[in-house]
Amino acid sequence: MQTSVASTKKRSALPALILVTVIIPIVGAIFTPNLLRSRIAANEASAVGSIRTLNQAAATYQAEHPGEGYPQNLSDLAPNIDSVLAGGVKSGYSFRYIPQAADADGVVRGFRAEAKPVAAGQTGQRSFSGNETGVISYRANARQPEQPLDGTSVPMPERRPVSPARRMLRKGSVNLIVAEPAPAAEKVRAVANRLDGYVESVRFSDEGAGAREASIAIRVPAARFDEARREVRALGERVKTEEDDARDVTGQYVDLESNLRNYHAEEAQYLEIMRRSGSIKDTLSVAERLADVRGRIERTQGQLNLMAHQTEMAVLEVTLRTESVVQPVDVTWHPKAEIKAAFADAANDLSTYANFMIAVAFRLPVFVLWAVTTLVFGLCSWRLLRWMWKRLLTAPAPAA
Repeated sequence: MQTSVASTKKRSALPALILVTVIIPIVGAIFTPNLLRSRIAANEASAVGSIRTLNQAAATYQAEHPGEGYPQNLSDLAPNIDSVLAGGVKSGYSFRYIPQAADADGVVRGFRAEAKPVAAGQTGQRSFSGNETGVISYRANARQPEQPLDGTSVPMPERRPVSPARRMLRKGSVNLIVAEPAPAAEKVRAVANRLDGYVESVRFSDEGAGAREASIAIRVPAARFDEARREVRALGERVKTEEDDARDVTGQYVDLESNLRNYHAEEAQYLEIMRRSGSIKDTLSVAERLADVRGRIERTQGQLNLMAHQTEMAVLEVTLRTESVVQPVDVTWHPKAEIKAAFADAANDLSTYANFMIAVAFRLPVFVLWAVTTLVFGLCSWRLLRWMWKRLLTAPAPAA
């Protein structure tokens, strides 16, 4: 009987064991490739972000050390990158920084940053690289040429310009004395239009007594700023004050351009990941990141356009005013009015005095009570102090 029960249990457990043995490999075969692809995609996205970080850190170093150019070693970027990336290995990728040879002045004009998977096909599939232009390119395998993430060709580093055009913000102000501000303002407007500029704002005011003023701000091409200022100065009888301010924003402009290139490369990377993603969850996650980077692209492009316009069109603020004339003061005397005012002041002072005396008369008993109380209190205190003084001085000396 026991043998039959054990045999029955053994037969019932056998199908379950066979089912587990068959299902586990099937499930593993289904999910393992998806997990591996997700891991590779995540590592590649991290590698692109790290290359972008290296590009920005190298640009920051070059801006802070113009006499040296770009750094010589990856460790020189440590203040601007995390410690893991500075170690050379992060998220399944190994990183390498290769500077260009210094020129005759000892300045490093370019660099190359590389990211290769530690185990090809497991921690990553593609290799990535970046350089001083901010362009990030990839290579599917060692046999294929590099391709940028945005699909354009990769220019050779030695053929790219390394010195950006200088960007200057020019702003000046001129304060002129003129006979009539309104006609002079129209002449300033004509100067701006003739020099391919425009009027940004204009304001007129009349302060009375012959004092009139006009304020007009114009923008002209930066290359013709000095010409516009000379012509505007010639419109006045004399120059009262004049200011000129120039600010170099080349570094800010280059940073914005570099950020824009990096954002476009990041956008291309997310588009590539979305194309290769195999699940709805991954697609939604990448779509959210794609919307964020596109917002950054629009904001950066707007800042870049605004700065480009401000550097291309200098502003000149012109103040036009008439010469100040001191008007004579009319001497007027009205004795009748003065007498009435003096009589009113005297009556007011008299009423104040009368009110004070009435208040004193009615409060006199209270003042007397306070005086008597104070006198009695002072007399008692004086007698007490005198008695205590005598007791202390006339106390008998102790017997010897």
